Amino acid sequence: MRVLLGDGFGVTSRQIAMAIGRSGHDVAVLAPPGRPAHARPRSVTVVHEVPAFGADPWAWLARTEAVLRAEPHDVLLATNEHVAVLAREPERITAHGVALAVPPFSALRRVADRASAASTLTEIGMPQPAGTVVVRSAEELRQVADPPLYVKTLAGSHRVERREQLLRLADTLDQGGAFVDGAGVLVQEPADGPVLSAQAVFEHGRLVAVHAYEHLHGSAVRRSVVVPEVREQVAMLGGHLGWHGGLSLDAVRTAHGGPAWLDVRPYLAEPGNAGAAGTDLVAALIAVSRGEAPASMPWGRPDVRTRQAHGGLLTAARAGRRRAGRELLRIVVRASPYRDAVEETLSLRREPRRIAGSLWLTTTVLTVPARVLARIDAQEAGGTLSPAAWRRVLAGAPPRVP
Repeated sequence: MRVLLGDGFGVTSRQIAMAIGRSGHDVAVLAPPGRPAHARPRSVTVVHEVPAFGADPWAWLARTEAVLRAEPHDVLLATNEHVAVLAREPERITAHGVALAVPPFSALRRVADRASAASTLTEIGMPQPAGTVVVRSAEELRQVADPPLYVKTLAGSHRVERREQLLRLADTLDQGGAFVDGAGVLVQEPADGPVLSAQAVFEHGRLVAVHAYEHLHGSAVRRSVVVPEVREQVAMLGGHLGWHGGLSLDAVRTAHGGPAWLDVRPYLAEPGNAGAAGTDLVAALIAVSRGEAPASMPWGRPDVRTRQAHGGLLTAARAGRRRAGRELLRIVVRASPYRDAVEETLSLRREPRRIAGSLWLTTTVLTVPARVLARIDAQEAGGTLSPAAWRRVLAGAPPRVP
């Protein structure tokens, strides 16, 4: 098969591209200009330039259509937030004979932003952290419970420690349009416990596959877990929404072992740990995209440890060069917590073309961390669905130019 990925250089896309390549399929990707060749896996044979999704979702979709008219592909996989515009008008993809698995747009709207997702989880009784409330104006936000709190918007999450911080944040969000057209902001109290992530694939509301892992060292080291409540509750959410395609969630694993759900993402995110544990979420997503009805997959193996060394290094770099240097040493000598963990993304042994890029990243992180982090943040922002971009998706496609 010829598989086209909607995002060519994110962590999720790299992991999916590697999994597809191991299956013997051809992989092409869509990506904004300026991304270096060494940043993609060797399984990616073609890169098609498209506008940055975050800047103009409809321009991104128009260029994607042009790619599909010019070259045949069998499947398009939504690997990031561009699932929003694909779910809005899926026929613009399927009209070219390309298989696609996206949820109904009405279902996507119910989890597309944190406030909507929290309301949906409340509706079906899925547990969330204490103090979960959705506010729809700056004045309501100023009157919520005393910090510490998390204030979550479509664009990001803010940790608030003091009342004066909350008041300033309310003004900032109001000026930035966070409450335009009745949009909501999610407020939650901090929850104690390890962070848990779950990924799933659905076929028109039926759970095909699910996987879960705990975060052992931020996002850098993961350990697969088997939690029956995760399967039950994720299946309940997907069935309630009639979900089709990939779905990912984050939670805190509480003292009694069950999850308190934090976030919902309407696509399959970072399936590397699942693949290492024996749950092939990528194969399930391709099968569902092609209109098949695969049998439900069992849980994968528990206690499988994987790592994302570059993620650990970049996180440490945000605390300064000294912290980054210490983290690099732990990675190189495979000290705890990296010991006995399999690399999820681009192993230098399997992907020697990454050596030059890894050397550049390591050098710049240790010498000018602020510069490299600003560049990475700008690239990520280009693929993120901002509040303004989401309003453009809701408004529908602009008239087509002849």
